[in-house]
Amino acid sequence: MIESASIAALGDVLTQGRTWFLVAVVLIAGLVRGFSGFGGALIFIPMASALLGPRLGVPVFYLVDLCTAMPYGLKLIRRASMLEVMPMLIGSWIATPFGAWILANTDPVILRWGTGLMVLAMLGVLVSGWRYQKEPHAVVSFGVGVVGGVLGAAAGVSGPAIIAYWLGSRSSAATVRANIMVYYALAALGTDAAYYLRGMFTFEAVSYALLAAPLYALGLYLGGRVFRGSSDKQYRQAAFVLIAISALLSLPVVSSFLH
Repeated sequence: MIESASIAALGDVLTQGRTWFLVAVVLIAGLVRGFSGFGGALIFIPMASALLGPRLGVPVFYLVDLCTAMPYGLKLIRRASMLEVMPMLIGSWIATPFGAWILANTDPVILRWGTGLMVLAMLGVLVSGWRYQKEPHAVVSFGVGVVGGVLGAAAGVSGPAIIAYWLGSRSSAATVRANIMVYYALAALGTDAAYYLRGMFTFEAVSYALLAAPLYALGLYLGGRVFRGSSDKQYRQAAFVLIAISALLSLPVVSSFLH
């Protein structure tokens, strides 16, 4: 009986046009994440939240990230500065349960408005060129991690706060990218645990994640290749445009046309 219900639910997922639209979006998200170390969630989650609702779309992304980007990020630990990563990571782990509570208890429409507007605001910060100009400090890193933990678990948009902070350091682009990838690989463990304990990794979420994960992994690989041989400036401009379009489409006033 349970198996029949599961098969029927999987068939329903496979026959939905939105499923294959999201699978295409996740490849672009993987490309962006693989190149810059961030941006995958900013592209995928607004679209997923518009089509599936935040309580399904956000857990789908974290499931995909768990089995694809996490192993990729852990390979970069030797290239990262763990003295910079750990205070931020601890702050994120402490704050994540509160963010998961917000996701589970906030009205989906309100959360979608908040997610879309927050992504646009943070994108504005990145595009403006503003950066935290001082060297990373343990206390400040911890505070940024707390903000990232709440935003990441509640809406999957911790990226810009983390990026704007780290890009202001004097570290090389390779070290900054490694820090970001390692941070997300380990911070996601706290988010995954919080979602699991709240029962948010449903059969439907797992079904979407299994379909999306291979293309996300391919995007990560291709994005990493691009990082080694392309213009950072041109690629970031393209990523900003994609993020802006995704955020706009996620707004309830716009996303109704996607259904």
